[in-house]
Amino acid sequence: MQSWEGRWPLAGRQSHLNSFRKELSASRIQGWLVCGPAGVGKTRLTEEFLALAAADKRPTAKAVASRAAAQVPLGAIAHILPAGADMTDPVQGFHAVAQALSGLAQPTVILVDDLHLLDNSSAALLGQLLDSGTIVLIGTARTGGQTSDVVNALLQRGDHIRRIDLEHMVRDQVDGLLQRVLGGPLSRRALHALFSASGGNPLFLRELVLGAIAQGKLTLNDGVWDTSEEPLPVTPHLRDLIAGRIASSPPGARALLQSLAICRALSLTDATTLADRTDLESLERSGIVEISVQGARVIVTLAHPLYGEVIAAETSALQRYDLALRQAERIESYGLKRRDDALHVASWRLAAIGTAAPDLLRQAAAIAMNLNDNKQAIELLTAIKAEQHTTESRVLLGRALMHTGQLERAEVVLAEADTHARSDEERIITATTRCTNLFWADPDPAKAVAVCAAARSALSDQTAAQQLRLMEGAMLTVGGSPVPGLQILDELPDSPPQEALDVWLATINAKTLGLTFVGSVERARTLSERAKAAHEAVGEGRLLPHPAMQVAPLALSLMEMGEIDQARQLCLSAADSLQAAHSPVARQFLAFESARAEWLAGRPVSARRWYAEGVSTARTYHLDRVIRLHMSGLMACAALIGDIDTAASLVTDYEAVAPSGSLNGEESIGMAWLHAARGELSRARELLRTAADRARHTGHLVSEALVLTDIARLGDPKAVQERLAELSVQGDGAFTPARARFVTALAKKDPQRLMACSEELEHMGARLLAAESAAAAANAWRRKGDARKVTAATADATRLAEQCEGARTPILSTIAGAVEPLTQREQEIALLAAAGKTSKAISEHLTLSVRTVDNHLQRIYLKLGVRSRRDIALALKHEGPIELA
Repeated sequence: MQSWEGRWPLAGRQSHLNSFRKELSASRIQGWLVCGPAGVGKTRLTEEFLALAAADKRPTAKAVASRAAAQVPLGAIAHILPAGADMTDPVQGFHAVAQALSGLAQPTVILVDDLHLLDNSSAALLGQLLDSGTIVLIGTARTGGQTSDVVNALLQRGDHIRRIDLEHMVRDQVDGLLQRVLGGPLSRRALHALFSASGGNPLFLRELVLGAIAQGKLTLNDGVWDTSEEPLPVTPHLRDLIAGRIASSPPGARALLQSLAICRALSLTDATTLADRTDLESLERSGIVEISVQGARVIVTLAHPLYGEVIAAETSALQRYDLALRQAERIESYGLKRRDDALHVASWRLAAIGTAAPDLLRQAAAIAMNLNDNKQAIELLTAIKAEQHTTESRVLLGRALMHTGQLERAEVVLAEADTHARSDEERIITATTRCTNLFWADPDPAKAVAVCAAARSALSDQTAAQQLRLMEGAMLTVGGSPVPGLQILDELPDSPPQEALDVWLATINAKTLGLTFVGSVERARTLSERAKAAHEAVGEGRLLPHPAMQVAPLALSLMEMGEIDQARQLCLSAADSLQAAHSPVARQFLAFESARAEWLAGRPVSARRWYAEGVSTARTYHLDRVIRLHMSGLMACAALIGDIDTAASLVTDYEAVAPSGSLNGEESIGMAWLHAARGELSRARELLRTAADRARHTGHLVSEALVLTDIARLGDPKAVQERLAELSVQGDGAFTPARARFVTALAKKDPQRLMACSEELEHMGARLLAAESAAAAANAWRRKGDARKVTAATADATRLAEQCEGARTPILSTIAGAVEPLTQREQEIALLAAAGKTSKAISEHLTLSVRTVDNHLQRIYLKLGVRSRRDIALALKHEGPIELA
């Protein structure tokens, strides 16, 4: 049996456990009452309380109340009463029980689960025993449960009973719990799916995880748990739990619950036509429905998303037909006055009879796309018959398909729209959508540029032709040629126009990315902030991609400004807003920037999570444009934390994907760090030199700076310091100059400058570089014989490294306690020897004699204070096999 099928750890309740421990001996506390909705973890927490009491050498007992046991007086607690106690006379019975329990050294701690279901006799007896100090009571009670006056008197005892109201877990608690249970991180998509479906309810969460794993909907891919795009399965046990809860609803509310399951939300006015107010109040009190105010409307919804799934599954097809059609007709009788009425009516008619008026479907689809619900837009638009489609509806369908990653299908639809386009306006909207789709479908931007050029030649209006010319520039800029692309985009206005806003937003997105690529970071930041504000300010009626698309260029500029933590937070917030929208293109785009920000911050585990999500999304939707960048990052992260097997397993898929051209040079980072993890530092540096040359040739200056810095980190700062110094004055971002100063200090082995660099890099959020700079300073101070400064620098390096999620780099390996630093050659030999390679194998790999290798090993032993190759591995904290090329 897998570990996740056993008892799960308790999450988010430590403060309650600590309080119980402290207060258990307080004489004025008679007990603890844990309240909350079903499945929130009341029983589990109180069982932990009881275990703490038992560990404190206190006598304990447990009872479970139920409706069946309540039919018999004392039925729930009879088994914990002393043998022979005659309870036919309550007074004598109480004295007998009290006398038996008072003979114990300490009061008996009694746990009663579902205390609100106790019979009156049990409640009265427990109350008397509490008053006499004979017992300490721990109980659970469901929020909103009906109880008798006697039970209420037991529950409401003022300060003598400590009441704990448990809430559902928040998302961070769910994330932490699942990582402990599954033994690894989850993708953001998986976390969102599980948190949304469970509502943070621990019981529901557990059942959803078990069901998803059993059915292959939650799987471990490249070291990260991820879900499929399909809805999470509901296990039979979870379905029974929910059905049992719903079964307690008033019989007269059944039609309302079914309507809510089919229609999702109803106005209070409509709800009261299906159930009377008394039943509605009962449903709200028991936590089955929620009533909220949205603007000027009062809305009724089911309290949990799984309730609707279970109720709908138990509703017949004929009932679903009647409910959906009746609600559609009801809204139509009001005149479709509200913004989303058309969307609701079209959806309900589609669910009921499989069709609706074409104009209504087009209107509803546009509303759905404005709400970033591309999946629903596709359902609505595909219901329109072929002969009823217009150019506008075909483009709308093509956009929805593109945004959901169905790129081949989108091209078919958009090509058809292209043949029907008659006006310049139709040709522009069709061509821009089609070339964007082709851009995402193929790493080579030539096809996308060709579509724009062909459409441009057919236009009569020069202003319209200019829009397509700008789209060509955008494709070139982000397709690998930022310099010529930006020359075209120089004609793009910096402020949003009144017309053709969609074209401006698409092209300004590319322009701001390109400006960052070539080092014009400050202008990129200014323009991306303006574009983000313009996109977010767009009102209804504008069919645009998700606003999160504008976050990626801003985040990239922030990284190169040296504001890495701000970039991380910006990406995280935008990613959260994307989870509810079915927009894999935007999600993959943002996942890369999120991953890159975490990588630069020195957080390989967090970066790996985002890279894996990007790879998974790309594989699911055949989004080949940036998958190579994601795979490279995933390899780099795995290698950096010592997971060489995972990194190596990605090489074949990585090499099978064509380069995208975007951020040229950075696609080699993964292979380089894999070589470094294997101890092949020379090979890693050579690969990075080639990558840096490519980046320089195409004008990707920030990528060149990143790659050159890694060459320095892997042992050759002197070879790159001059070029980095040149790059530091060619652009205006703060991060490249900071890295240039770090590499120069590294090359000169200047401890004071290295410590200054460490402080600067830490301030920018680049903690791994900061840790390496401090570690290098410690080595430099050690050469100078300044033990005090060695200690201080080592302490800084250690502190910073502890924030880097287990990252292992050659420079950091020197803070493991070496008396004298290893030379570059000694470091390379040490890494190979640590993996168990023989002197002969090392000599062949490095083209040295065996005698030279052995001499180096003797010096390594002396410097590290060790006696064997195995000790070298421990000293360098190096794990995993090394494969020689």
